[in-house]
Amino acid sequence: MTIAGKRLEFRIPISPSEGFFSQVRLYNYALRRLGPPYDQARLLVVVGDNCDIDSVRRENRWSEGFNVVWERVPDAIFNEFGMWGTANWRLNIPAQDAEIVFLSDADTVLLRDVNPLLADFPISEPTVRGHMAHGPPPSDGTDAPPSYTPEFWPWLFDQFNVDWPSETYNYSMDFFRALPKVPAYYNLGFVAMNAAALPIFDAQIVETARRIKTLTESHMRCQIAVTIIAHRAAMNIAALPSEYNAANDLGHLKVNGLRVDDIRVLHYLRGDEIDRSTIALPGKIAEFLTRTLRNPANSALQRLVRDYWESLR
Repeated sequence: MTIAGKRLEFRIPISPSEGFFSQVRLYNYALRRLGPPYDQARLLVVVGDNCDIDSVRRENRWSEGFNVVWERVPDAIFNEFGMWGTANWRLNIPAQDAEIVFLSDADTVLLRDVNPLLADFPISEPTVRGHMAHGPPPSDGTDAPPSYTPEFWPWLFDQFNVDWPSETYNYSMDFFRALPKVPAYYNLGFVAMNAAALPIFDAQIVETARRIKTLTESHMRCQIAVTIIAHRAAMNIAALPSEYNAANDLGHLKVNGLRVDDIRVLHYLRGDEIDRSTIALPGKIAEFLTRTLRNPANSALQRLVRDYWESLR
């Protein structure tokens, strides 16, 4: 099948706020401008905080001209898990006709296509791909071994009776390779899975999330849950290079040898030069576009926002 024929879906979890809405609209612009198959892809926005979904849709009438769907997180899920429930609910929604589903964060944008990933992505066997997290998940205040030690991940896998994988990886910001290699533990800013993998996550995510919470209070427990479920199901697992989830972090760019022009997916999570929640707000864009930025990844984001702003005028 050609790349243009692939059926894609992108999923973003948010709270119902003006800042998040503006980030989704920027994400949608960056996605659609890439042409087929991205211009026709389904963008599924999962909204938590016991929101009024009809009000959310009214506040985002711009989305009616695109393949954008607003999905409300059930009250029981949000009330039990909070923002982690919003993030995980993406895994409970059927894929419909999508062959490949991408988990994204609101503070990510596609600067370029991800065609090389699409071309080689398996369709039949359950498959998941992502870029390695920057470092170990916090694990303080629990019975778990410290997460920076070689004992942490084997201990966690033992708790879930998961076999240790044959392939392990470095954290993506382990500058000096001082930390042990670990199973595929992805940053959820950009994770790809096929339709065959999604029902497995759907069936296991709630109970896995509950169990992880008893083992560690880590705020990265959504990422931990994806790792546990994927390995327990013996999925086709591999790590993506940094261009598929490049942080606006000079250290991340340097340690991964990544040039800005090579970035496919930009994750603008660092706030030293920008406020990620305001850069796409109509009342804040003009100020952002006049700002002098030293980080080349932030400058690339600024160029995208300029194009986006021009498209609305």
